[in-house]
Amino acid sequence: MSPANSPAVNAWIDLIAAWIAFLILAYLPAVAPARAITPATLTLFWAFFSMTSIVLCDQIVLRLENRSLLLEMTANGKAWLRFAAIGALSGLLLDGIAQWLGKLWFYPDWNEFFYALSFIPGFMAYWIVIVESYLAVRAVVRRFRRPLKREPRVNKMFFRAAGIAGLALTAAGIVLLLDSYPAGYGFETRARCALDRPFLHFAITAMGVWLMLEYAQWACGRESLLMRLSAGDAAPLWSLLLASLIFSFFWESVNAQHHFWIYSNWPWERRTILGAPVAVIAAWPIQYLIFLSLGFLTPRELWR
Repeated sequence: MSPANSPAVNAWIDLIAAWIAFLILAYLPAVAPARAITPATLTLFWAFFSMTSIVLCDQIVLRLENRSLLLEMTANGKAWLRFAAIGALSGLLLDGIAQWLGKLWFYPDWNEFFYALSFIPGFMAYWIVIVESYLAVRAVVRRFRRPLKREPRVNKMFFRAAGIAGLALTAAGIVLLLDSYPAGYGFETRARCALDRPFLHFAITAMGVWLMLEYAQWACGRESLLMRLSAGDAAPLWSLLLASLIFSFFWESVNAQHHFWIYSNWPWERRTILGAPVAVIAAWPIQYLIFLSLGFLTPRELWR
């Protein structure tokens, strides 16, 4: 059997063809008739978009590293419960801070009932999309750079201080977000709300959450991004940034066709790339940082 006809080569050809087909399908709504674009069809489209992204990224990792996070997170009832808990927590940390408090985006077509109904499954899918995209990029990066096996330098005082600082920053950020409302806080997911400098206060809160998660990872005996950096291993950081760059452009350009969510209250909001404020693209690594830091709740080491 010639190498060109080997099962491994054919499998890669099939995967590349699947990615090309997916990229084409992702932009089809741009040419769909207006009557076909409804909240129901957009919801179905984004369900397809998310699940296909997960499967295709998972296939890259499976072929390069012979591991599947998707299979691990859905292996049994206990894994599903853990997955649901991570989805709920990631939703609280992202939408809870950035949307409920910061009003940095809103969902124009979702009423509160549907939003609540889809919250956990939606963030289960979104968490694994973010993580799978990072793992796929990291698997490719590792083909060109061998991962370091040096043990990280763990200073317990540093991580305890990080936890305390994180708690203080989170509390301060939430207070500042609540103080940003001209007429007092109101829960709103469907319309724009004008706030005073919410992104700065969101960034403070997000930094605090990340530092607390660094402490949680250390306390649970798991590796974290700072641990890998202390070991001289920058591959996780570069993989995070590269995955964020690639997928931010992909997701935002798809959303720009028919806005499933709309951004508000961002700095330099009129300066856009692919229909999203430039600051949104620059801030994408924040969610990767927080979502990957929740990996200590899974059996898998995501940073190593």
